[in-house]
Amino acid sequence: MKQIWKPHRLSGNKRQPAQLKWSMTILMLMCWLLPLAILTMAILYYVSNRFSVQMQDNIEKSMDTAVEICEMRVASAVRVSRSASYIPDIKDSWKRYREDQNEVKLFEKVTNFLEQMYRYDSSFLSTIVYFIDKPEDVYFTYRSNYYGSIKEFENEARDIVAQVSEEIDTGIGCAVQRDHLYMIRNIMTPAYEPYAVIVMDVDKDSVFQSIEGIPWFVDYDVSIDGQWIWGRDWAEDYACKESAGRSSLYHEGRNNAYVICERKMDNHVIRYVAKLDYDTIHYEKMALRYITILMMAFTVPLIFIVFYFLYRNVTVPVQGLIDAASEIEKGHFGVKIEKEERSREFLYLNNAFNSMSDKLKNQFEQIYLEELALRDANIMALQSQINPHFLNNTLEIINWEARMEGNERVSSMIEALSTMMEATMDRKKQQMIPLSEEISYVEAYCYIIRQRFGEKFQYEKRIDQTLMRIEVPRLIIQPIMENAVEHGLAGKAGKILLHIYAEGDKLKIEVINDGLMTQEDKRKVEALLSDSPDMAEQHSVSLGIRNVNKRLKIIYGPDCGLTIKNYKEDQTVSTITVKLHK
Repeated sequence: MKQIWKPHRLSGNKRQPAQLKWSMTILMLMCWLLPLAILTMAILYYVSNRFSVQMQDNIEKSMDTAVEICEMRVASAVRVSRSASYIPDIKDSWKRYREDQNEVKLFEKVTNFLEQMYRYDSSFLSTIVYFIDKPEDVYFTYRSNYYGSIKEFENEARDIVAQVSEEIDTGIGCAVQRDHLYMIRNIMTPAYEPYAVIVMDVDKDSVFQSIEGIPWFVDYDVSIDGQWIWGRDWAEDYACKESAGRSSLYHEGRNNAYVICERKMDNHVIRYVAKLDYDTIHYEKMALRYITILMMAFTVPLIFIVFYFLYRNVTVPVQGLIDAASEIEKGHFGVKIEKEERSREFLYLNNAFNSMSDKLKNQFEQIYLEELALRDANIMALQSQINPHFLNNTLEIINWEARMEGNERVSSMIEALSTMMEATMDRKKQQMIPLSEEISYVEAYCYIIRQRFGEKFQYEKRIDQTLMRIEVPRLIIQPIMENAVEHGLAGKAGKILLHIYAEGDKLKIEVINDGLMTQEDKRKVEALLSDSPDMAEQHSVSLGIRNVNKRLKIIYGPDCGLTIKNYKEDQTVSTITVKLHK
């Protein structure tokens, strides 16, 4: 049944505190003063003029600052664009291609260079390179979700970019096409002959974003050599005004207000025009006059009395509530406010807060205990599954070896199987084990598989030895190795690579095997890792990778788990992601 909390009634013999609204009303009436007419008018005239001057100065200085930031970002983009000429990767790749005509290596080298140099630069949506002798082949990199900019370049901007590149020699060229601003530079040979062109699709929202910080900003446009980037209809009308040298200039008409600034950079003329909210500016000027009159009537006596009253009767109690709420945010449930208040409202709020804090503490403790019990139950249930098919195959191999001849291999296989069974039975009930122990289970499994497949199975590992003491959940790598053997190799000759390394605050465990997943395989893997109920009847290997993914998400959260993807052209990589510090 839902419990309805009722505030405590105060005793009839105890005097009730006054209501806050009546105390404030009486105080405001007592502090009313006769209007200071002459002083008010003088102050109004001074403040109004001062406000207009300061507003214009503030707008112009803000525009200057915003334009300087834009210039720095543009200059930074220009400097970065020179890297393609100064760093010899593209030149060497082109030279090698002219010798061996290997287009695959050329594509790989140029693309890797672009990825490293430009993909994560916030100034560019995409970076494109094409060689003058092969203009139809485009090498590119792009920021996430901006692949469409490559298509737009190929379909609409290629010709205009080629035209600009023929005119700029060793300089920087610019081209605007359908809201795209392209920065163009020729890549030269030591004899200053162009052999390639690099094109940067500038992220205008990033480069010119500082203009939006101008007070009363509404819209803006930028022109380069007279060509407007966005092509605002109003921009050309405002651009007829000239700015004062390197300083911005504010203009205000009957129904509009704007600020312009013109700068020169690398033989290009860049003009910035920012449209301002004229109605708000005009309203604030008018409102200032009325506010000044009212302020003068109330400010002198009220500023001291009201401040003291509000501080004592509002600020201090509210601060107490804020401090208590802050303690609850930190996890200190059950915090109470002990101080008595003089107003009925804050007395009610304090009582309600204390009651809420007690209930929150009890509910949180109950939910926390239930969550722990559920998590432990899930982990124990997931860890209890084992692959009987694998054990049967292993026992058959051991039996066959024992019948044929007495050999130390039999002993080794028995030891490996013992290690595997020890891991699955988990006699010590340890959910987390050192990475070194987890790898020992993998080594035991690989030894048995090597006896099964012989020379067809090759196993290699690259492990950062500094990570061997990191604790990980038990049996998270062996099911992935088994999946790689059963589905990746499928009885064919091949190699499996175990690669373990740290990346930021995450531990990455990669199992790379020869072979690619088909579309049907991808669909099954996606269903397994999405925890689909349709996967309940899958065989044990599939359930193994499904359980690994579920265990990792239960223990570490949704940002960890298992992914399986095609890698390069002939490999599949399974990646386990866990936190270095759980």
